[in-house]
Amino acid sequence: MEILRHWRRKLGKPLLFGFYGGLGCLIASLLLGELFLFLTTLPPTAVRQPQAVVLLIDASGSMDYGKLEEVKTTAIDFVKRQNVSIAQTNKNQDQIAVIGFGTDVHITSPLTSNLRQIESAIESVDDGGGTRIDRGLEAGRLELSNSSLSKNLLLFTDGIAESPHKTIEEAQMIRNEGMNLIAIATGDADTEFLMELTGDENKVFFANSGNFDLAFQEAEKLIYSQQLIESGESGNYNLIYGTLRIGIWTAFISLGVSFALIIGQNHYLHRRLLSPQEAILGLISSLCAGIVAGSIGQLIFTPLANMGFSPLIPRLIGWGILGALVGGGMAFFVPNLKLSRGLIGGLIGGILGSIVFILITQYSTAIIGRLVGTTILGFFLGLMIALIEQISQAHSLIVYWNDREKTTISLGEKPILLGCAKNAHIYLPQSQGYYPITAKIYIENNQIIMEYDTEYAQVKGMKILKHKVFDRDKRKLGFITLEFNQQKPS
Repeated sequence: MEILRHWRRKLGKPLLFGFYGGLGCLIASLLLGELFLFLTTLPPTAVRQPQAVVLLIDASGSMDYGKLEEVKTTAIDFVKRQNVSIAQTNKNQDQIAVIGFGTDVHITSPLTSNLRQIESAIESVDDGGGTRIDRGLEAGRLELSNSSLSKNLLLFTDGIAESPHKTIEEAQMIRNEGMNLIAIATGDADTEFLMELTGDENKVFFANSGNFDLAFQEAEKLIYSQQLIESGESGNYNLIYGTLRIGIWTAFISLGVSFALIIGQNHYLHRRLLSPQEAILGLISSLCAGIVAGSIGQLIFTPLANMGFSPLIPRLIGWGILGALVGGGMAFFVPNLKLSRGLIGGLIGGILGSIVFILITQYSTAIIGRLVGTTILGFFLGLMIALIEQISQAHSLIVYWNDREKTTISLGEKPILLGCAKNAHIYLPQSQGYYPITAKIYIENNQIIMEYDTEYAQVKGMKILKHKVFDRDKRKLGFITLEFNQQKPS
């Protein structure tokens, strides 16, 4: 406990709240979140939602010297891993089309599930000449337009588009129609230009000769379903199961950060860390907030991911909603924290934390990314909720506990209670003659009021119970000193 008292003295409230929020998220993620994800993870399975895929292969002159043959071999291996067959009896099979482009475009096979036809089409890709990516994209878009399956274009190129403007326009049309555009680059291909085409840097893969198959395997992962907080391969999650799973996981994270911030608030006020009433209210509100935020985020994420859009926006929305709800919930525990300000602080914290969360999960393993990411998310949530509270303070009460430590409390219409009662905001020991509610401090007509309990006032010989106090006034009660800060009317 001494180390906690040290942090309380040394850290301001925003950093203290940030510390508690991060620690709460980390503990919840370790003890509850990861265990839940492990128990509910579906094993990898070959049963996947059928996809329509156009293999768009650059066959320009620069693809000579063995590169085109290597791509053909890699593309055939890619096709063999998909749900296609010679018999073509299953209606739920993938459909694959093959298009080669150079100066001209050659559709060597329309969408089909016939393995032999697709392999033969890949072998026959040959053109030479320039690099008209725009014509290839147009042909692929038209080929997919009548398919009822999820639509994907897998572009392989080693050159620079001859008509950049037309190519960008065609790529925009593809994305607007909800098609998933993925690019594999090699040679002199302009990867930044390809990122502009796909609309997402994570959908562009660069591969040197000899490593084409690895790039095709990475692209293959993007064609199938993704999850909001997982990056590794797993089973096929339907919308309901996936949404509930992520919603419950987010509820555990919300539980961790909410309880941590409630404890942090009580620690800051020198109160008992958690009362039964606070535990019940915190449990219900945090679980509801987590389920709502996680479910909304996943419901937005799933269709956008399948349509080829970047996961950034739905993730920001999901974590932003969680932050806002947690911040709004803290208005019930932080005296005179307005609901609107709690929502705003939580929203900002959720968005800032989610940006770091997304960056970390991009460049680390799934588990490490989630643990570090949720910790930082909790830190930003706590930091911003406390920071918004302090920035928005009009009238405040400073409690000097001793020569080295003080606490600042916002004043408003909700009274700050002083006494030995369990719900008192500032504890005064009963052994020193203080009543359960000895006094209360609140704002009335923009004036700070300190009102004493009737019985306590009689014992002390007070004739006036209700006192106006002014800026920089001080009151001594037992071992503490109160100082009032009143904002002057503008």
